[in-house]
Amino acid sequence: MSEIDRIDRLLLSELRRDADIGNARLADRVGLSPSACLRRVRRLKQAGLLRRVVALVDGHAFGNDLSAIVTVSFLRHAPEYRASFHRKLREEPAVSMAYSVSGDVSAVLQVDVADMAAFNALTARLFDDAPNVAAFTTHFIMGTVKQEPVVPATSRPVAAP
Repeated sequence: MSEIDRIDRLLLSELRRDADIGNARLADRVGLSPSACLRRVRRLKQAGLLRRVVALVDGHAFGNDLSAIVTVSFLRHAPEYRASFHRKLREEPAVSMAYSVSGDVSAVLQVDVADMAAFNALTARLFDDAPNVAAFTTHFIMGTVKQEPVVPATSRPVAAP
């Protein structure tokens, strides 16, 4: 998909607000027929502009009452040193987000656990036997000001490789 138009931007904007919206209602909001709307959404998915549709679940409903942002510093930064730690992060259910970053730290994580005992167990699993982890710092989340895990549809998208 080389270029998206105003309608595609409207579709992406509506879907980022409510991915559960029905096709007929979505079509009405963007000024398309339901069949044209369905074709366009399918095309956006095939082009990789819509990677997946997910539900945002309240962690408290599952007993996760403690959330934290954890910054991690590595001893070495070559890919072979990071690979096993990244694999461990992908497999750990308590890690909801993990980013490799530039700057003073090597990685930033969001973790969601039941309580401090669960957090201590998590840090033991992630860091105690991780030879490339030099240090980690924890910032406990006291409240949420904004949580919008979406990309604004106002930016100019580039086709996926």
